Amino acid sequence: MPDTQDSCDVTIAEYTIGQTCTPQLLEEVRAQANGAPVRVTGPRYASDHKRVPRRISLLTNADNVIVSIQCG
Repeated sequence: MPDTQDSCDVTIAEYTIGQTCTPQLLEEVRAQANGAPVRVTGPRYASDHKRVPRRISLLTNADNVIVSIQCG
């Protein structure tokens, strides 16, 4: 069984691909991930290079549409 403190499950947020990123959508993903950190990255957002294994990262395009998801 994975250690939920240090692991991330991107399948929780797969349904967001193709959707416009909104604050409400971020909160929805955070709630489904049991409070795991969630961030948005992409052309409109500054991002750090700090690795946070439990964090779900939503990658957006220039139109603020979620195009992929990754951990970290």
